[in-house]
Amino acid sequence: CERARNICIVKTLAKLGHFPIRKSEKEAWFLSPLRSETQASFSVSLIKNLWYDFGIGKGGSAIDLIMALENCSAYEAAQSLQENIPLSFSPEKISDKRNSVQIKQINELKHPALIQYLTSRKIPLQIGQTFCHEVWYYLNNKTYFAIGLSNDAGGYELRNKFFKCSTSPKTVSTFLRGYKRLVITEGMFDFLSLKVLDDELFSSSDIVVLNSIGNINL
Repeated sequence: CERARNICIVKTLAKLGHFPIRKSEKEAWFLSPLRSETQASFSVSLIKNLWYDFGIGKGGSAIDLIMALENCSAYEAAQSLQENIPLSFSPEKISDKRNSVQIKQINELKHPALIQYLTSRKIPLQIGQTFCHEVWYYLNNKTYFAIGLSNDAGGYELRNKFFKCSTSPKTVSTFLRGYKRLVITEGMFDFLSLKVLDDELFSSSDIVVLNSIGNINL
């Protein structure tokens, strides 16, 4: 089992036909092999050789991945890894500590690129500006900007055309106004789309945006 845990997850996924959508010196992002999605939210640490699926809030070692993919026991997963994917893991070398998303400034949503992204997702600008902000942030010593939806702990869910991430702490976003009906959506654009598609339901319900299926038990 220990040998199997040291088998490279990125190479394991490549053998199974899954390749990174984007990659940095510390992590690789994939479309989840465990479910259907259009934006990569499956992360693999190139430092720790661990995976995490933000959509379902689960992660682990190479053994955990094979168990989830093949619905098998840990012993069977270890055997499968060692027999079929004998690829050892070598940690990526980095010169600084682990970087995290750090907010630089928060503005009214008005950048043309973000407005264009909203338009492509069929969300009117007025709705986007009502519930979201334009968030500029640092990541890996570079500055980026995205549409940001704040959560109940002061963190932000960040989205633009090319990237999907969040700041810490990560939790749900609630819009509680004292109604008897509660509507739960998975993510930011489900929430905004509800406002577009059914304004009556949106305006007469308390709403919780999970921001991750992993938050469903909160």
